[in-house]
Amino acid sequence: MQTGFMIGWRQVASCFVLLGSIAMITSAYGVVAVPLGEEFNPSRMVLMLGVTVVSVTSALLAPPIGGLLDRFSIRRLMLIGAFMMVAGYATLSLVTSFIQVLLVFGLLIAPANVLMGTVAATVLLSRWFVKRRGRAIGIAIAGVSMGGILFPPFLQLLLDSFAWREAFRLFALILACIVIPAAALVVNAPADKGLHPDGDDNESELARSEVNTSLVSSAEILKDPAFWMISFLFAVVLAGMIGIVTNLPSLAIGHGVSATNAALLISIFSGAGFAAKLGFAAIADLFRLRTLTMLGFAGYAVGLACLTQSHLGYWMIALGAGLIGMFGGMMVPMKSLLVPRVFGQRVVGRAMGMMSTVTLVISIATPPAFGLAYDLTGSYVSVMAIFAAMAVVAMLAVPYIRMDAKVPAAA
Repeated sequence: MQTGFMIGWRQVASCFVLLGSIAMITSAYGVVAVPLGEEFNPSRMVLMLGVTVVSVTSALLAPPIGGLLDRFSIRRLMLIGAFMMVAGYATLSLVTSFIQVLLVFGLLIAPANVLMGTVAATVLLSRWFVKRRGRAIGIAIAGVSMGGILFPPFLQLLLDSFAWREAFRLFALILACIVIPAAALVVNAPADKGLHPDGDDNESELARSEVNTSLVSSAEILKDPAFWMISFLFAVVLAGMIGIVTNLPSLAIGHGVSATNAALLISIFSGAGFAAKLGFAAIADLFRLRTLTMLGFAGYAVGLACLTQSHLGYWMIALGAGLIGMFGGMMVPMKSLLVPRVFGQRVVGRAMGMMSTVTLVISIATPPAFGLAYDLTGSYVSVMAIFAAMAVVAMLAVPYIRMDAKVPAAA
């Protein structure tokens, strides 16, 4: 039992490291973009296309890679992602045009983003944990926030110390020492070691029921109302968070807040998200999943409501940013906990992959939508109120989400 328990938590540690590493792709892009911009002198819009390329390519790749994760070795696929990520940052040191930079992000870094990302971690950890799944997923996904905290200043330190091409090569080498061992430690499933989920001596009834669910096609998943309910409800959170974090400094500065204090709001937002993921790990297995989901939407709605009152001062903006970071951050692992429950073990990767595409497509349009709302009304109040109302509707819809996987029809 102890052996199974330790090997299971080793999978959590591997996912924590890998998720922290892929989070760096976007969180450190601003650091990466500076020397590339100075070298190739693209327009600001073109310079920012690297993140767009990663987002769009990841959205296209998530469904097929999710299907592969259900059928083939997760360890092997994660290792491929690790080598692609290392190769991507090493190749950046060789580029001679910004077009080549975009190709590197699209062909090497974006696939790594999916192969080592949240979909892969959800598939892996849902196999290793049932009773402690919330704790395991919450801790692993906290790696996303940790990666965003650690990697950007570290990469900047390398760029301050070396010419940018040498810095990228050195960073790729250091990255190889982190992500390749983490992926190599992955074990596809407890059965590969003659073990059971949670380190139990015997397979639990819940674990057995998840494994014995129907093997459905992609078309059948898309016809399932639960798929679209979960996709759109969680898109409300993801889209709102992206829109808020990209417009939060502008909102604060528009109310007389200094640029320094406005930037601090992003730290409040991110810090609350990190704390929320760890908090989720502590409580997720103690409460009903439906209750936690409703609580997450409720807190998120309150945070948005606070931002509609940003004219009251910095403290109200900070409160809103903190609540949105906290409850929105809690909803990230919530989705990874909910999908295996609703769709079962056999199609987790496929369902998560398609769901990621739906939510990402919706989210891409959010930052300009926030900007458009400001251009039309002169404030962000209307768009914040709309998202707060959508969060309330999402909360009220949670009781109607099916919380059990479909089982095969009797012969």
